[in-house]
Amino acid sequence: MLLGLLTVSVVISLGLGVAVLEQRATINNLGLPSGGGIKTYSAESSGSWGSVWAAEEVQENTLFVSGAASASADPEKVTITMSVETDSMSASESQQENAQKTASVRSALASAGIDADSIETVSYTLNQIREYDYDTRKYTFKGFKTTHMIKLEIDDIDSAGSVIDTAVAAGVNIVNSVSFGLSDETMNDLKMQALEAAAKNARDKADAMSRGLGVSVTKVLSASEGYTYSPPVRTYAAVAEESAGGSHTTEITPGSISVTAEINVVFETA
Repeated sequence: MLLGLLTVSVVISLGLGVAVLEQRATINNLGLPSGGGIKTYSAESSGSWGSVWAAEEVQENTLFVSGAASASADPEKVTITMSVETDSMSASESQQENAQKTASVRSALASAGIDADSIETVSYTLNQIREYDYDTRKYTFKGFKTTHMIKLEIDDIDSAGSVIDTAVAAGVNIVNSVSFGLSDETMNDLKMQALEAAAKNARDKADAMSRGLGVSVTKVLSASEGYTYSPPVRTYAAVAEESAGGSHTTEITPGSISVTAEINVVFETA
């Protein structure tokens, strides 16, 4: 029986052709982060080689190891999504009022130094407002609602709060979301940093496991990578009302943006 050594998803094939039981590592006793386990399979114990390692065929004298690592950086740009919403008993009046307020918002943002080309329409809707009466079990017509959602992207993250305040004062009454991002160059740098660290993590695991199992890692047979992007996103529910009150400037405090690289490696052992 092979005992759990590391919290790594791994398949060991030594070409013995006998049943081997699965043993999970007690990770807390090892002082390691949670997740994973050591797994060994044979055709007899699992019933089919095809169920091993995501339905891949197990090769003799191979070690399957996964590695992961993250890299992070402060955001370099911010995207703000906001809406102008207007209600009226007349569809045309709702539209006209919305158009006027949206134009005022665009003008105010331009005066604040926002490039007009960085402001774009995300969606535009005109809908009836109907309210359900539980006593009569009927819907009552209450008017029309026009919603114009716009999006703008700026590089000066520190000015995001004042930009929101300016837009709200000019007519925006919904701040849908504020999200942060990185340039393509910075994102690619983070990916490469995380990938290199993930590859080293996988190799370190393979070396530790091979020592415990009494085998040697001879070479890499195959490797594949994947990435997870975790941007900080803050969604606002009442920020428009708070900003309209004029009591203080809206503060936007972004966190760091993280990129996680994951690598699956097949090593040959001897």
